[in-house]
Amino acid sequence: MFKVGDLVRRIKILSITGIDSEWIEYDNPGNDYGVIIDIEEPINESRLLDLAYPEVFIKVFWQKNDFGAIWHWGDEIIVVKKADKG
Repeated sequence: MFKVGDLVRRIKILSITGIDSEWIEYDNPGNDYGVIIDIEEPINESRLLDLAYPEVFIKVFWQKNDFGAIWHWGDEIIVVKKADKG
């Protein structure tokens, strides 16, 4: 699972059209990496847009972003390097 401080990159984008949704692969143009700064998990397990997991939202500060940290669905990103246990 994700932890604050993990180094991540984006691998998917959730495309929503009307009532349909699908994950689209994201090839990470420009090799952008980010650091997880916050994690929000639901109090109760739920399903939204027929996604098969409890929603987890990850706030990432991207190295090439001038707008500040951005929230992402948990399935959009992958851990590149775990945070040190220090």
